Amino acid sequence: MKKIILLIITITGIVLSVFSQKTQYLYMSKEVKAAYLKETRAFDGNPGKNYFVNRTDYKIIAEFDPKTRVLTGNETIIYSNNSSDTLKNLVFNIYQDILKKGNARDWDLGTEDITDGVDIKEIIVENETIDMQNEKFYRNSSIMGFELKNFISPKKSVSIKIKWSFIVAEKTPVRMGTYEGDNFLIAYWYPKIAVYDDISGWNYHGYTGRYEFYNDNGNFDVEITIPREYNAWATGILVNPTEVFTKEYVKRLENAKNSNTTLKIINGEDRKNNDKITLKTEKLVWKFKSSETPDFAFGVSKTYYWDGINANAGGKNVFVNSVYKPESENYKEATQISKEIIEFYSNDFPAIAYPYPQVTVFNGGDGMEFPGMVNDGTPKETDDLIYLTAHEIGHSYFPFYTGLNEQKYAWMDEGLISFLPLLATDFISKNTNYEPFTKLLKYFNYQSGSNADMPLYVLSENTGNYAYRFHAYTKPAIMYYNLYNYIGKEKFAKALQIFTQRWNGKHPATLDFFIAFNDASNEDLAWYWKKWFYEFAYADLAIENVKIENEKAKIQIKNIGGLPLCFKLKIYLKNGKTGEMIINASVWKSENNQIEVTADYSDIQKIEIDTSYSPDINKENNVYIFQ
Repeated sequence: MKKIILLIITITGIVLSVFSQKTQYLYMSKEVKAAYLKETRAFDGNPGKNYFVNRTDYKIIAEFDPKTRVLTGNETIIYSNNSSDTLKNLVFNIYQDILKKGNARDWDLGTEDITDGVDIKEIIVENETIDMQNEKFYRNSSIMGFELKNFISPKKSVSIKIKWSFIVAEKTPVRMGTYEGDNFLIAYWYPKIAVYDDISGWNYHGYTGRYEFYNDNGNFDVEITIPREYNAWATGILVNPTEVFTKEYVKRLENAKNSNTTLKIINGEDRKNNDKITLKTEKLVWKFKSSETPDFAFGVSKTYYWDGINANAGGKNVFVNSVYKPESENYKEATQISKEIIEFYSNDFPAIAYPYPQVTVFNGGDGMEFPGMVNDGTPKETDDLIYLTAHEIGHSYFPFYTGLNEQKYAWMDEGLISFLPLLATDFISKNTNYEPFTKLLKYFNYQSGSNADMPLYVLSENTGNYAYRFHAYTKPAIMYYNLYNYIGKEKFAKALQIFTQRWNGKHPATLDFFIAFNDASNEDLAWYWKKWFYEFAYADLAIENVKIENEKAKIQIKNIGGLPLCFKLKIYLKNGKTGEMIINASVWKSENNQIEVTADYSDIQKIEIDTSYSPDINKENNVYIFQ
């Protein structure tokens, strides 16, 4: 009997060891497992046969008063339940409730812009007016929800009408707000239906500032009324230019759309007499439309300059705008820079056509992304402007084009869009001394192995304020950089192409992303994902020993931290010459933490691990000097 038990234990150990080397057998939460059992997701990385994604289409009529900063709106939403579930309630995001008195926030915003929150004046679902005093109606954090008398059956749609108003922040903008008094970037400004997906059902995660967003795709038909001295730019295409601009500016706009060089649409001379720009009506209605977009933002200004140019994005035209403060000197280059960024992403790497027909770089503050729109601060250095703009424009792909859940998988968008812009900046910059990965490696080394360093599989919303930025931006950016060095540019681009093709307009999760890279590289990368995503591993390689045998150097490298890293050995010879060897991350596939590398040198003075190429938190064990 004892022999049989031992035999069973031995076999089980072998089976588990084999399974652990397959991506589909890596740990997944019970919610994700359930999605695979329901066949809404498939182990080949595609949406499953029962996959669904719900849809929200918006018709919004709004008016914004720049003097009072009050925005009032009236929206009609057509919500389509494409799931097999009967929906008994509706859940909305009321994002501007982040400024509501008493609500939780991830940092102190002071008191100047704290209000009573968004004033929801009326909600009608089909012909039923929702009783907002009913105990089944609730608002918690930025979430608003209520039960329905008439449930939404599978494959059915409902019409929802909402009237609301709120005050746009003046002193404490959070990703949007007021800039220099007369300029406004307005986002997260309308009641928005939360995502109902195949993993979690309704997304009840409220907006408290740090963790970002998760949206379904839809069409937007938006009308914005503002005083005539102001101009508007938005996610969507302006469909009524002749109803707001005078003939001269309609002509300038059309010329810029077709120009391969930057044209001034509104310049300093024009701003001296705003009356000549728009039609002579007290207020003007700006009409915008966008299709298959997950969100909608707009900017308003009466002082900003406006430049435009056409970009070639994978054979299609993209209208590129920059709208900026007169004193922002380097924004004279912003339009050309934005054009080159879009063309780099579309035509060079990852060679995926920019998904929207236009983009506007709005010179507000900090840096934030919206579909077809960017809110950029004013970096002093041109390289910093390139990187910032490439980062925000890059978000058009991840999360927007691929429908990512930023609250759970920030590594999938923020990490990737911390890595890709470094390649874009390196490609575009005229600075011959630009070193794209120096700062990134430094930031990573500072926190790798610290209390902020946790496995990437941990959901972003669970990381807390201390760990979030390293977990969302720095660590995954290095993970991508290292993977890029391992599989190469062509396979990395192919992986992103496969991923976006499969998940455009849908909602991928971790395994879906892994499998796209497995497919592109023709390799099950479970050994790589396991260390980066599921274990407390960090970056620390050491040269343990070096032996000279038969005029060759036998170099013993120990992986103390456990991460499967590509690395470079620099070899200094006694005659003053140097050599180098790049060691691929595949040497760590077996999970053996010690390897031996053979170098064809014998007259060696010193060997070191080149920490300008790969991360390493302890440089003291990176050097071996011959006595």
